[in-house]
Amino acid sequence: MAPPPTAPLRVASLRRHRATEGFTLVELLAVVAMIGVLSALAVVGFKKYMNSTRTADARAVIGSIRIAEESYRAETLTYRTCGTSLSDWYPGTPNGKKRNFNGWTSHSRYDDWRILNVTVDSPTTFGFSVVAGAPGEKAPNTNTSLKPAWPSPTSEPWYVIQAAGDNDGDGVLCYLVSSSFNGEIYVENDTE
Repeated sequence: MAPPPTAPLRVASLRRHRATEGFTLVELLAVVAMIGVLSALAVVGFKKYMNSTRTADARAVIGSIRIAEESYRAETLTYRTCGTSLSDWYPGTPNGKKRNFNGWTSHSRYDDWRILNVTVDSPTTFGFSVVAGAPGEKAPNTNTSLKPAWPSPTSEPWYVIQAAGDNDGDGVLCYLVSSSFNGEIYVENDTE
């Protein structure tokens, strides 16, 4: 039996009616809430990414310092000290502001850094310090909560590099520590 002739008209009318309704308020609120959650996650992820890139910059500078120290030792059979302590920061105290690494002639140990000849191309938010010693001298303690275990007494010349940065200006520092005792870089508060 054939359907009545008005059935196709009713279906077409229902399709037109549904197409003109649009979204309900609940559907729009759900979409807005999802966009809000996703954007909040994106902001947190972006901040972590930016902090990790700053830490990567500090790692690169530490690598440059290590290369410069080994070159200096190849010529003089000793490592070069560029600070009175591991808190004698060059180019300056970590404060979250970018500074060029080279050219800080007002720093008290500028001549030592110039002689060491560390090459850094980009500005950094970190401060760096290098303390070196002769065989038998005790290596200094770092500012980190977990103190690395240095050999005592030392049988070779040594150096310790410490970098610190305050990327968000809250006074909590991110530390990176490396030494001639091993090739590792210890990192503390890297998401700072």
